[in-house]
Amino acid sequence: MRIKVILFIIVSFITVSVSSGQKNNKKVFVTGIVTDARQRPLIGALILIDGKNTNAVTDNCGIYKLKVRSDADSITIVTFTRGISTVPIEGRTKIDFVLGGPDLSKQNSENKPANDKQVDVGYGNVNQKSLLTPVSTIDGRSSKYATYKNIYEILKGTPGVIVKGNSVQIQGQSSINSGTEPLYVIDGMVVETVDGISPSMIESISVLKGASASIYGSRGANGVILVTLINGSEKK
Repeated sequence: MRIKVILFIIVSFITVSVSSGQKNNKKVFVTGIVTDARQRPLIGALILIDGKNTNAVTDNCGIYKLKVRSDADSITIVTFTRGISTVPIEGRTKIDFVLGGPDLSKQNSENKPANDKQVDVGYGNVNQKSLLTPVSTIDGRSSKYATYKNIYEILKGTPGVIVKGNSVQIQGQSSINSGTEPLYVIDGMVVETVDGISPSMIESISVLKGASASIYGSRGANGVILVTLINGSEKK
């Protein structure tokens, strides 16, 4: 009888442990809308869970929806123009964000030391010297591009970038599963092509690779080309 009681206690303990483990592995949907202080949707914002990139982004209405583990601690919104915001999940399934900080895309770095130059990496600006992988930055307002016909002619002269017609490849970056084309991001929005971008529209271009492109997860496996348009940050 005593042995049966002991076995019953052991089985009960194992059952509770398994149930607890299954509960922690359960995934739930978390959704919400991301806006600025004027209630304008922030499009293309990156979603991180517990500091890890999920490859999920907000849609054209600023809405996100993704599955997360029930034991996840925090959710982070990373934006191109309004910085970063992190909040605890605390079991909630609907979490809205209002990012009312200064517009990072308007920050001017002309007076900063050369090794402290600010580089846009898709969700704000960081010091170029702090990046683990070199970043090529092009000033689109330079007069030398005045006669260029398209963005590919500008990229062709960028160190580490191979351009053949309208095909672009960043040296040292390649993914068997996603071809060789880099990820294109224009004013914070991921786009399929930059064919329609005229040199006269460009304020700057940044080329990311390696660790600098890793913030985009698998989408940045072939590197990332960030394009900032003139007055793009002032669009309403």
